[in-house]
Amino acid sequence: MPTPVRLLQTAADRRRPGARAIGGYVAALALVALATAAARALEPVLDGGNLAMVFQVAVLVSAVGFGLGPALLAALAAAVVYNFAFLSPRYSFEIGHPADLLTFSMFFAVALATGWLAGRVRDNARVSARQADTVGALLEASRTLSAAATPDQAAQALAAQATAAAGAITIVLLPAEDGLRIAGGPTGLEKLSPDGAAAARRVWESGETSDAETGWTFRALQGLRERVGVVGLRGLAPDAEGRVSALLEQGAVALERAQLASAAAENEALRRADQLRSALLNSISHDFRTPLSSVLGSATTLLEFGTDLKPAVRRDLLESIAEDARRLNRYVGELLDMGRLEAGALRPRRSWTDAREVLNAAVERLGERLGRRKIVRDFARDLSKVRTDPVLLEQALLNILDNAAAYAPEGSRIEIAAHEDLANVLITIEDEGPGIPADALDRVFDKFRRLQAPSDRGEGLGLGLSIARGFIEAMGGRIAVASPVADGRGSRFLIALPKAVPTAKELL
Repeated sequence: MPTPVRLLQTAADRRRPGARAIGGYVAALALVALATAAARALEPVLDGGNLAMVFQVAVLVSAVGFGLGPALLAALAAAVVYNFAFLSPRYSFEIGHPADLLTFSMFFAVALATGWLAGRVRDNARVSARQADTVGALLEASRTLSAAATPDQAAQALAAQATAAAGAITIVLLPAEDGLRIAGGPTGLEKLSPDGAAAARRVWESGETSDAETGWTFRALQGLRERVGVVGLRGLAPDAEGRVSALLEQGAVALERAQLASAAAENEALRRADQLRSALLNSISHDFRTPLSSVLGSATTLLEFGTDLKPAVRRDLLESIAEDARRLNRYVGELLDMGRLEAGALRPRRSWTDAREVLNAAVERLGERLGRRKIVRDFARDLSKVRTDPVLLEQALLNILDNAAAYAPEGSRIEIAAHEDLANVLITIEDEGPGIPADALDRVFDKFRRLQAPSDRGEGLGLGLSIARGFIEAMGGRIAVASPVADGRGSRFLIALPKAVPTAKELL
């Protein structure tokens, strides 16, 4: 529980310095008055020497609680009151016995000694408290700055932390194409005056502190490798200089880290874009060249020898042209679909859809590409309809079926199924191909990802499954793959389309 002295000291510390000083002197006089009342009450049972100890306690408490000045005032007041009210001759300021001089000297000696020691302790406590506050502020700033992912976030965090730590208006300026821009600071402050902007620019160029006529003090933010920005302070208190300097050093490092992280992210994005562009160009140059060469060869043959060719040969050449043209059209369609996905321009047109009808339509569209592969259907008799885009769903299923036809051998089975659980309509497509290696399962839906194909049916841009996933997820569904399915072979694709209203358990 706090002592009366601590309560008085705390109350005094909360006032302004001048008010705290006056309050200490008033409190010291109040303690002497309290000691006088106590001595008067104890006078019948204590002699003069013991009564002096009551006043000595008041002097000691004043010294410990309020410092040297109030302690000396308390000692003077205690000596005067003790001599006037309790020593002979009473009610006189005359000192009747030389020994009383020793009592007065003890009052002042105790006041000097305890006041000096208490002042040292109080000063050390204040220094320790300021250091603790500084360390706490720096730790909080470190956490806030470390969480900043971009230079602008780091600048805003630094401005807020510096304002809180120093009580000064703080702005952080970062380099821009046309000079410096305000990246962090008070709301509503978007630009500096011409004088302030010029001063900030001088600091950015020279690295030296500069003052502007508008009251701003600008300092350079120096990172570990280079200058990263400029900070502007207005209304900085002199006693906050140390905290602000440490905080600005920390903020400069955080800004540099954020800039490096941002640059690394941009470089990574450029690298991935280059990889994507290279993969696209390689795929186009490889997969477009074959059908184009076939179309060119067949067309040239028809032009040069059309009248000399037998009808069966001409028909075979025309069918080859048509097949290669369809392949090219499919490749172009895949590129356009991927472009829509990448641009975020895909907007599903939802309607109530029966998944069984869409599956049958996709099988019919695949047509001759299935060859002698057998389609086995396993459809639930009663299947809930889902609100989805039937066109996108059909294209996604077509891409998965085309992938199955590319890798499943002739004469094998491709099983398609449609069932439902409480919350989803489930579509599965399973083939008897070689399966997907375990280390490739996580990347099977990546763009331009192709396994080694056993025949020309495997030719393609490697976008089909990636587009299928994009379409399914755009409609709110999920898609996954499992492999192998049986005897170390086969792949199973599972699509879950959410129902608009979950089915009650007892109805399934």
